[in-house]
Amino acid sequence: MSVEVSVAAAKKNLEDILAKLSPGETATLIGPEGKPMAVIVPLKSVEDPAREIDWDEEWETLAREIDSAWKSKKSALEILAEMRR
Repeated sequence: MSVEVSVAAAKKNLEDILAKLSPGETATLIGPEGKPMAVIVPLKSVEDPAREIDWDEEWETLAREIDSAWKSKKSALEILAEMRR
């Protein structure tokens, strides 16, 4: 997805424009003649690199979600064992 912004607007609001762009989005700068002049690509990542991920908690949460949605009378381990035979 791309957003078109005039060069004049970019001069005044560059920080706001960059803050509103999501990863993967670009801003195309449009010159006075109405033609594209440049493309701005933000370099911010999806996740904050300072955020430490607790993988044990992530796996436990996922296990609880799967367990609550599990509909079979057999466990996943039993089903896998049958498939390997």
